[in-house]
Amino acid sequence: MIRHFFRFIFSALYWICALLGFGAIAIVLALYFMQGGLFTSSIKPLEKESVLSLTLKGHYLEHADSEGVESLFLGKNASLYDLTRTIYKAAQDEKIKGIVVRIESPALGIAQIQELRDALLTFRKSGKPSWCYADTFGAMSSGTSLYYLATACEDIWLQPIGSVNLTGLNIEVPFGKEALEKLDVKPEIVQRKEYKSFPEMYTRNDFSEAGREEVQAIADSVLSQLVDGIAKERKIPHEEARHLIANGPYFTQMALTHKLVDHTDYRQNLTQAVRTKLGQHIHFIGIGTYLQTLSSEVNGDKIALIFGSGPIQHDLGSSVLDELVIGSDAAYKAFQLAIEDKDVKAIVYRINSPGGEPSPSETIYNIIKYAKEHAKKPVIISMSDAAASGAYWISVAGSKIVAHPATLTGSIGVFGGKLVLSGLFNKLGINFDHVSTSENATMWSFNQAFTPAQWVQMNAMMDDIYQNFTNRVEEERKMTPEQVEKVARGRVWTGEQALALGLVDQLGGLHTALDLAKKEAGLSMEVGVEVYPQRKTFLESVLSLLKSEESDSLHEAGILGTILQPFKKIMAVFTFFFSSQGILHAPLGEIK
Repeated sequence: MIRHFFRFIFSALYWICALLGFGAIAIVLALYFMQGGLFTSSIKPLEKESVLSLTLKGHYLEHADSEGVESLFLGKNASLYDLTRTIYKAAQDEKIKGIVVRIESPALGIAQIQELRDALLTFRKSGKPSWCYADTFGAMSSGTSLYYLATACEDIWLQPIGSVNLTGLNIEVPFGKEALEKLDVKPEIVQRKEYKSFPEMYTRNDFSEAGREEVQAIADSVLSQLVDGIAKERKIPHEEARHLIANGPYFTQMALTHKLVDHTDYRQNLTQAVRTKLGQHIHFIGIGTYLQTLSSEVNGDKIALIFGSGPIQHDLGSSVLDELVIGSDAAYKAFQLAIEDKDVKAIVYRINSPGGEPSPSETIYNIIKYAKEHAKKPVIISMSDAAASGAYWISVAGSKIVAHPATLTGSIGVFGGKLVLSGLFNKLGINFDHVSTSENATMWSFNQAFTPAQWVQMNAMMDDIYQNFTNRVEEERKMTPEQVEKVARGRVWTGEQALALGLVDQLGGLHTALDLAKKEAGLSMEVGVEVYPQRKTFLESVLSLLKSEESDSLHEAGILGTILQPFKKIMAVFTFFFSSQGILHAPLGEIK
């Protein structure tokens, strides 16, 4: 009887697992077909006269390494790279007669907006008409940056019931000292130096003098860039543009009066206006469809393009969240591929990161130096929204550094420490006991405060990291120790400020960096660009989640490890978004 019972249990479990397996396979295949798998129709040739149509909404990654899987978690938008390279191509394409941009609610940082805005300005300079349409710029939020983007287009349309919410810039930073005190959580953090203000969110209730000075200077620099851009493209005096930005929002008639928009009308009437200008036969083509008509094949000499986005850390294994973190091993392998490819004559590393851990930052720094000095391949660093702290540590290894005017960079400093949770645990009735083999064995325990000896060790560690950081800046940027100390001390700068201070070499976006790489390698401007590593197909990215990709490792994560891999990165991703929305940069050290 017992034997039959267990046989029934094991048989039931077997069939449940089998059904789950078949179900998973069916879901994967269905998604594959939905994403354009086996049943993809042939691509139709581009009509002779077309208008490129682009709607901006949702999140945009710098680049997606796989097709399909990440869209299940991050949306199906084209990457920022695909978006901009398509616009640049359309500017040169005789079959594209104009562009219509509809702005909804894109999640883009100021520097990323500058990247996209530069592409639209290039299109406009080609002599082709460009239109921008919005129901409203900002709704119940600031629309300053979105309007700044819209001014790249020649003709701006606003829905009759809409507004241009020019309200200036407001940077709000949460400070949690009081909340931590109520929870009886004690932050024990060491920082180098006074401008390394990220820890203040845990240790203060407001800005320190240095922290306020830093953030105010960033806001002033970015505001100046917005004023310059809006004044130039709308052909209004600078002081008037500054006044308008400070005194919005503006409803439709006021927006027309102040020449902020050219028309107030509905979306369908814009379509007719485009046809009236370019002809009734004109064909509207979506940017995704147009992208598919562009050849991505690269032969002969080429530029390798590598992307790195998110906090810098040691690799935690393959995950659908890989596009949101910079794993040192993954970055190392991408550079290895580019170094070993004899057709690659130069490398561009596009980085968007608030920082991370020192050790993986050093790993990437070193492979960039190897590519530059031993493989003799110039490495151009292209900074996106942020390349601060550990990301700047990486960047100084490059042959040249290109930053957007609004890129947050520098933050040459470090902090580290921990949150002591023993008080909170006591309130919850949770008690810990321990055995240790040495006094310092408790150093990273979240249940015990640092001892005096551990404080000495912690300070020595921070001093050592800070010294190594500044030494690399001295060596790579050809600066004296005194010059570095003036721009270091943990302070964040905009790209515009960083250029004046000698921390970057040129202002511009990714495509500026690509042109610079071709020039540094002595190549024609027509040579191709290839992303490294090559983009995975949908099935390849699914299969990579179900197996270990480490051929030189004896460790197999197993199915449970595979399932848990994405969740191991969630805290790192949360830190990235939280810090970029808050103090605008993240630590080089690590809080444990």
